[in-house]
Amino acid sequence: MSTDASQFKKEDHAAIYLKNRPGWPPEIVQRSLSFLREKTAEPFQLAVDVGCGSGQNTRPLAPYFEKVIGVDVSEAQIRAAQSLENPPNVDFRIGSAESIAVPDRSVDLITCAESVHWFDLDAFFREMDRILKPNGCIAIYAYHKIRPWVEGDDVKNEQLKDVVMQLSGVTLGSYNSPGARHLFNRLADIHIPYDENIRDESLDIQYDTTMASYMDYIQSWSAYQAYLEKNPSGPDILKEVQERLMELLSSDCSPEDAKIRVRSPVVLLLGRKPQEETCL
Repeated sequence: MSTDASQFKKEDHAAIYLKNRPGWPPEIVQRSLSFLREKTAEPFQLAVDVGCGSGQNTRPLAPYFEKVIGVDVSEAQIRAAQSLENPPNVDFRIGSAESIAVPDRSVDLITCAESVHWFDLDAFFREMDRILKPNGCIAIYAYHKIRPWVEGDDVKNEQLKDVVMQLSGVTLGSYNSPGARHLFNRLADIHIPYDENIRDESLDIQYDTTMASYMDYIQSWSAYQAYLEKNPSGPDILKEVQERLMELLSSDCSPEDAKIRVRSPVVLLLGRKPQEETCL
């Protein structure tokens, strides 16, 4: 994984990530499993969640596989993942996307949830090809900057989006990792190197929260944490963002009491290793 992933080395960042990153909609896992079932019979033996962070995507795989392994380069993230009561068939391990400690041709499904932008893609895809079984699948999915959303109000939603993107792309622009461009362009430059692959943009992530919790989610961004590291006594850049969002939502209660809905489109990339061996 990119050395920029060292931004996740701090325990407090891992704790924020564990508490404030949302779970993934079940439809995403089901879509990935449906693709796998097309050419692989159950029971499924092994899934590997690469760049697993604190396990938001790892745990939902547990009911469908004999064993699930979550791999992340950050020791702090792995400790955070292990701090919860996990299913007995889930194992979290420190490791990189480019060197995954499982045998050749042993994995039914690889998942990468909001993580592929950290990888050395050429090295990762070679490792993917090494560990996948013939007809094994990879599912890569990502959202870009979950943001407040108002049902049926396109004008308001565009304004809310502008506030969040101004923070992400301008105020914090220089603190984004180089790979963040893949999130900004919705994985347009990432191509799974198998002939059988799908790009699905029909899904999204959305949930109800409070403004205070949403601001905590922003604090989990790696770019925001990088900003704090470089500017430990700098201005509170989130105060103005919160005030602007509250104004747009016409909310006059406290951030802790302000109920909001947040949303982001999800991009899902699926690929299947051929029955015959390949050389990537």
